[in-house]
Amino acid sequence: MKTFAQFRQQAVFLRESSGSTNIEKTLLKALKVLKLFNVPHYVCGDFAVQERGYPRFTVDVDIIVPDVEFAIEKLSLNGFKQNHGSKMTVTDRETKVEVDLLPGGRKVDPGPLALPMPTQVSDKPQVLTLEKLISSKLSTYMGRGIDRSQDYADVVQLVKANRLSRNFGVDAKVRDEYHKIWDALHQPDKNV
Repeated sequence: MKTFAQFRQQAVFLRESSGSTNIEKTLLKALKVLKLFNVPHYVCGDFAVQERGYPRFTVDVDIIVPDVEFAIEKLSLNGFKQNHGSKMTVTDRETKVEVDLLPGGRKVDPGPLALPMPTQVSDKPQVLTLEKLISSKLSTYMGRGIDRSQDYADVVQLVKANRLSRNFGVDAKVRDEYHKIWDALHQPDKNV
């Protein structure tokens, strides 16, 4: 099994080769601002999927923070602009990359789980653990179904890339869905 450092190297290579280094540049810029104002964070979404072993394309950055309004206010004063019509998105004025800010400890969809609450302040990406990432993706898929089929596909690819066991530590509220995916992946005549 690959290490986190190997997955990280693969993810960086993907971003560089696809011309999406602005994604990482924007993320690091946002994290510097958040650290300046003592805002803890988790990086989630497609960037986290890349970092945890499934090298797929992404066009934005997703960050979980305790207080979305406060984070948007501070980012808007430091190189980002709030997007019209969105209470949770800013855009880097320089790179034009969007940053979606999500409320830690709260639900953003009808799925069974709230987003994890970040506690660590850092200008380095605090990427969700694989357990929390898969649990969050499954919760979103369960809550919104076909509208979030990419979350389901991400989980399938993360299970494969990390060669996860059936008893991998996902949240109990999404465990049955995880088992369905794992079982389907391990039946030789069926594809997920």
